[in-house]
Amino acid sequence: MKFPSFFSFVLRLALLVSFLYVIWNNSAEASLSNELSLSQAVGEAMQGSLVVQKSHSVREEASWKRVETYSGFLPTLTGTASYLTDKRYMLLDANLGSGAITIPQVVPTTIYGVQASWPLFDGFASTRRWEAGISLESAAESEYTWTRFTIERQTILQYYQVIAAKTLREVSEQNLTTLKDHLKDVAALKRAGVSTNYDLLRVEVQISEAESEVLSDTDNFEMSRLHLAELLGKDKEDRLPTGTLPRLKPDILKGIQDADTMERRDLIGLKERVQSLEFMDKSASAYWVPKISLVGQYQRYNNINDRFSDSDAFRDAYQVGVNLNWNLFDGMLSPARSAQAAQQALQIQKTYQQTKLKALQDLEFWKRKYAYFLAVAAARAGDIERSAEAVRLAKAGRRAGTRTTTDLLDAELDLFRSKAGLVKAQMGSIEALVHLELASGKKLYTFY
Repeated sequence: MKFPSFFSFVLRLALLVSFLYVIWNNSAEASLSNELSLSQAVGEAMQGSLVVQKSHSVREEASWKRVETYSGFLPTLTGTASYLTDKRYMLLDANLGSGAITIPQVVPTTIYGVQASWPLFDGFASTRRWEAGISLESAAESEYTWTRFTIERQTILQYYQVIAAKTLREVSEQNLTTLKDHLKDVAALKRAGVSTNYDLLRVEVQISEAESEVLSDTDNFEMSRLHLAELLGKDKEDRLPTGTLPRLKPDILKGIQDADTMERRDLIGLKERVQSLEFMDKSASAYWVPKISLVGQYQRYNNINDRFSDSDAFRDAYQVGVNLNWNLFDGMLSPARSAQAAQQALQIQKTYQQTKLKALQDLEFWKRKYAYFLAVAAARAGDIERSAEAVRLAKAGRRAGTRTTTDLLDAELDLFRSKAGLVKAQMGSIEALVHLELASGKKLYTFY
């Protein structure tokens, strides 16, 4: 009699355990699905970023432009077909000795033809266009690599900005909660006659400022999430970044040299674009050179009747020869195009020089910023320890009657300011490091 009861108990226990496991597993999956790791964010940015996709399209366009330059070396083949539905022949007067007669100039009603042309010489204009296409494709490849590098580092920076904004919001919320607790204490002490109205008003003012700080930090947190979603190519991102802000070290600066800026892929791309436009200038400057090509034409025509399908009435004709085309004057079109290409090359050259100068300035600027924020972070870490000790002493002093609630409030406010200052300094050092990487074109720190 007891065996069925025991079996029923075991069965119910197994069902309960299974039910709890399913609930735990679903909650764990939901928790994981609501988290976003740094490696996931970077991977999704590389796939979904609209900037990366646009740069990839530019690279593909440049590749096809290089293929387009092959037309200067390869033959062209064109097929034609014509059928006259109505006609009136031109007349030719001829004197055959016995008198003048009028002969109609018969035009074939149906013509099928094939025309071929093969360029032999054009003053090396096609060669220069081909070299320009190669340089342009290489420039697009360099710019695509630079775009991917830029989006990767920007995603890392924005990822940590979300974490920093979230941490600052939590600190401001803790500060507000502490102030509200103090307000209750001060109100109670005022009713007991220990505190004054001045103490109460002072805490109320600080609460008002803390509430504004919470609103500001909440807005910053939400906007940082939107910026992260933009980098990922999305309208919004519901998942929250995980982890903490990394503690960076000053020895990273030792691996940075001014010459590193010359290896930046965007600068290399600009230099290659200059080369491409210089080749295009040389190609356009060859407009005065005669162009020689091998031409051929084959026609199958019917000038006997008006039927286009009468194969017995068709005849053959062909032409093969060499064609010379010399552009003596085209209304200043070719000289203008040559001058435009030269000026475009000059513009890109100046852009390259400007970017190079700015890279050197950015490198020096962010070096100093990085060292500054590291020093501030170290100072704020020390302030947190001192502020925490001050809070402990203020609490002990209040219990002993040697410290007031105002003293404790000031000590706690200093602690919260130090915590917020540390987060801002850490975020400043991360931002400076990422900008250093963008200025030098090198990965200086492994974030993931």
